[in-house]
Order: sequence, then C-alpha cells, then structure tokens
Amino acid sequence: MNNLIGLFPAAGRGSRLGNIPCSKEIMPLGFQFSGNKKLSEEIWHPVTAIEAHLAAFRSAGVQQVGIVIGPTKWDIMRYLSNGEDFGLPIAYFYQEHLRGMPYALDLAFSWVQDSAILFSMPDTLITPDDAMAKLVAHHRLNKADVTLGLFPTDNPHKFGMVELDSEGDIVNFVDKPEYTNLEMMWGCAVWSAKFTHFMHKFLSELSITGTEIVLSDVFLAALKQGLSFTAFPIKNGKYHDIGTPESFQTAVYQLALQQMTDDIAGNSSR
Repeated sequence: MNNLIGLFPAAGRGSRLGNIPCSKEIMPLGFQFSGNKKLSEEIWHPVTAIEAHLAAFRSAGVQQVGIVIGPTKWDIMRYLSNGEDFGLPIAYFYQEHLRGMPYALDLAFSWVQDSAILFSMPDTLITPDDAMAKLVAHHRLNKADVTLGLFPTDNPHKFGMVELDSEGDIVNFVDKPEYTNLEMMWGCAVWSAKFTHFMHKFLSELSITGTEIVLSDVFLAALKQGLSFTAFPIKNGKYHDIGTPESFQTAVYQLALQQMTDDIAGNSSR
C-alpha cells in the first residue's frame, strides 16, 4: 500500500432529490468557520458531502483522488477544480452512458491498477471523522484483498447488506433485500490491486443484460473466487445517505447538532 488512491463514483443523476440547483455531492449541508472567528464575514464556507470525504481521505493517507463524473455533473469539476484547495490532486473520468457503479469505477482501471483503493460514496456522510483512517489501518494490518467498513442499519432494503458468520467473517452479500434478518451494511471499502484486476476482468467477461450490476455483485463473485475479505465494523459509526429529501434533511440536522456540540466544547475549554 505504498500508493493509496481515493476513488469516487459521482456520475449518477441524483433524481431522487428532484430538481436541485447543483449536483447532490456539492449541495451545501451547512456552513462553518475556518480560522479566526473575528473575521467571520471572510471565512464562512459551505460544508458539502464530497469535501467531508476528501478530508477523511487525506487523513487516511490518500495521495491522489479519482472522480467519475457523468454528462450532468460538470459542476463538481468546476467546484473542486484540480483539488489544490482541498489538499489532494484530483483527476476526473467521464462516464457517458450510465451502466452502474462497477463500470464507472472500472473507467479508472489504467490509472489505478497498481495501487490500493480507498472507496466511498460522495453523496453520503460517514461518522466518526476518523472512520476511514481506521479502516485503512485495519486493512494494512490484516493484508486482505478487500476490507469493508460496516455500519448497522434499520433500512436494509436501501443498502448492500453483509452476512457474517459466528467468527465475524464475511460469507455473503445481499443487495437491498426486501426482507432480511441481516443488520450490517457496507458503506466504504479499501481494496488491493488484486481486486481491481479481478473486477476489470469480471466486467469484461460479463454478458450485457438489462439487469444492473452493483458493487456487491462483484464483491460476492470475488468472495466465491477465493479473494480474501475482512470486515471492519466501525465503532459508533453512522452512515447517512443524502440521496433523498428525508435523508438529506436528517444529515443537515445531524451536522448542525455536531457543530453546536463542537462549539460548546470549544467555548468550555477556553
């Protein structure tokens, strides 16, 4: 893991949010100060989901970031530019025809094929802030091909669910089940170049059908092929999908509460 690359899929239209003024990944969730609060009129800046992920990637040791965008997502490139203002160099990959997330990620194959990948969805909020740094540390320690950050959820029909055995090892993946007893979903991942090559080959050999291929399908195929997986349940972790109006507002509310808590803690320490 000498070279760790962050990879974001951001080509989707975000239609669940309706007619929004910009891509959901850069929709302001709130505003925050940076630096001296005496100059507040100059240093307020918006908080967006993708910036939170970039900060987490930077803390986890990511050295460069690749973002897959689609025909309606040029505003992401305008907002983030080359990444200089966010402390990470950013490259962009263009997906003209939306064929599902695995195909979007595979567009970066020639650029990432020899590197380890830290993956997350930039239209989510993940807490605590050091979750991805701990995920990467766990991956390095266990030397698995794929390490998945797991979160509890009460809405399994919305997420990729993970089945664990009595030892806590991953034995199956079920994507958005209508009914299930599973309680843990995967929300972020680290994988080695071995999995990147597996996915590239898997997709190239796949017959084109009307069924959308999701990343959990590729994980399951890799698991059956014998690639090593390890689960990392994120302690006190929470995963907020901001792709619907209800979840977006919940994320805004949670962020405001966290900022209020931080402000109180900061004032009491003075």
